[in-house]
Amino acid sequence: MDTTEYALSVPAVRRRGELDLSSILDRSFRPEPFDMRGAARQFVIDQVESTGAATRNDFDIDRIVSTAHDQIGDWDIRSMSGTAFWRIVSCCIRP
Repeated sequence: MDTTEYALSVPAVRRRGELDLSSILDRSFRPEPFDMRGAARQFVIDQVESTGAATRNDFDIDRIVSTAHDQIGDWDIRSMSGTAFWRIVSCCIRP
């Protein structure tokens, strides 16, 4: 069996949320919604842990995300200025 025959005999694997022709034609297919709050939360965790000086357990991550969201009105916290972001983080240190 050559590689072309093998490729045609192996069913395609669809990753979650990925669109392909069969999923477009399949009316029951619903892509997973992008978790905007979860992405914002992961961004905050990556930022506070980026220097290695602190961990996510040192901060109230959910409060940081909520406060930043309230200030800019969007879940894309990357659009916020660095000064404003770190000011929020500094107010959310756990005791």
